[in-house]
Amino acid sequence: MDKTIYRKSSVSGTPVWRAVLCNVLGAALLVVGLVSAPGSSQAAERKLAFPVAGVVAKVMVQTGQQVKVGDALAQLDLTAFKALKDAADAGLRAAGQTLTFATQNRNRAKQLFDDLSTSAEELERAELKLVQAVADKVRAQAQAEIASWNLNRATLRAPSAGAVNSVPGYAGMVVDPAAAITTVVILSSP
Repeated sequence: MDKTIYRKSSVSGTPVWRAVLCNVLGAALLVVGLVSAPGSSQAAERKLAFPVAGVVAKVMVQTGQQVKVGDALAQLDLTAFKALKDAADAGLRAAGQTLTFATQNRNRAKQLFDDLSTSAEELERAELKLVQAVADKVRAQAQAEIASWNLNRATLRAPSAGAVNSVPGYAGMVVDPAAAITTVVILSSP
């Protein structure tokens, strides 16, 4: 879940709003920018950075280029992101199968207990394994969602239409928002 925090400040006597887009997973920052106050004639400048760590594979824009909302600006090397996503998806499938087996096993144990063919202790063990299987599936689902989120954020996209002011990022550049915010593209919009 993302949320935007706006802080009012002043640059050259003109009121502006500083927008910071944060996410609940703790990835440092997606966009830091100065957005002109309503009615102002100043252009907004946004310093765009990746919210995930990685190595820039390619920068798809040049200084002066016009971009639309959602245009890809730069992309990290996706190898690790795809591998983690594949592993998380496989873990989720395995957790689903384990949950199915634990549910069937618990139902069998309950039937045997009702038929007086097994002890309460055996039924409790089966119920405990079912609870553990449910927890494992929830954990696997969270890992799959995080891996998907990271993969999607490995491509830097334009948050608004505008012109590319400068491109301080380059292929091979290492970015790590946990260590420092590294601007990859600076975008101006009217």
